[in-house]
Amino acid sequence: LLLARVTRGDPARGVFRYPARLGYWPASVGLFGYVWQELVNPQSTLLGSVQLWLAVYVAAMLFGSALFGNTWFSRADPFEVYSSLVGRLALVGRRGDGRLVFRSPLSGLDGVRVRPGLVAVLSVLFGSTAFDSYKDKLSWLDFVDRQSIPPELTNTLGLLTFCLVVAVTFSLAAMATHSQRGSSTGLPRSALPGRLVHSVVPIVVGYMTAHYLSYFVEQGQTTLIQLSDPMVRGDNYLGTANWTIDYWLSGHPSFLATTKVLAVVAGHITGAIAAHDRALKLLPRRHQVTGQLGMLLIMVAYTGTGLYLLFGS
Repeated sequence: LLLARVTRGDPARGVFRYPARLGYWPASVGLFGYVWQELVNPQSTLLGSVQLWLAVYVAAMLFGSALFGNTWFSRADPFEVYSSLVGRLALVGRRGDGRLVFRSPLSGLDGVRVRPGLVAVLSVLFGSTAFDSYKDKLSWLDFVDRQSIPPELTNTLGLLTFCLVVAVTFSLAAMATHSQRGSSTGLPRSALPGRLVHSVVPIVVGYMTAHYLSYFVEQGQTTLIQLSDPMVRGDNYLGTANWTIDYWLSGHPSFLATTKVLAVVAGHITGAIAAHDRALKLLPRRHQVTGQLGMLLIMVAYTGTGLYLLFGS
């Protein structure tokens, strides 16, 4: 807004029109860069490394918005794209006229706009969370130690492989969700992954909840405490510096484990229903059962893999 005011431009419009073919690809690259910083970079917790990442992020957002206006944020900002997708599961939504209404999460999911790169965004979200669960297993640590290349490169390739496996397996299953001859929509097979990938959103949310719940609750409290004293000088700006961290979740492992399993299962059930509803719209009546077998198999595979990684992490 400040940049637009200085240049007397319209913040909603940039110098150029955002290319439709780019879609969400910049956001997928940004998300991969973020998870690489968190999961692979050995200096991820050092202040200089975090500052460098934030500087690159801010520069990319300012430069992109100057060129393409607000559209850049909704398509290229990894955090806005991610939060907008997750927000589709909210029970409160906004209609076209701006009015807030209560809605079903399935109704919100059905409104996800299909653009290039959407499959890549969700593949990075899902694949990176799975890699985070797997990278600390002894078998992977032993594999990394036995390689002649730097561990950072091995972990980078591992992270990329997990994301690609999600993208490829989901795309193949989605493209199998199509009749051999004819379709009520006339869509080519290559368009089907984008039309069905909204079903991965609840799976991602369920798995992230299971994987990061205790970390979010406990480290979230630490963040609130440290916000009162950001310069570590004994300040108490927000009145939270004297708070103590409540480790109730970690002290009740049975409750925590049950909550995590329910999150994974609920996410996969919601995703399967969303994929089923969309398939009914895409497939002709005579193929509405057999045409969904590919998605059924991949959903079962994702559920089993997610629970395996959850119990093994």
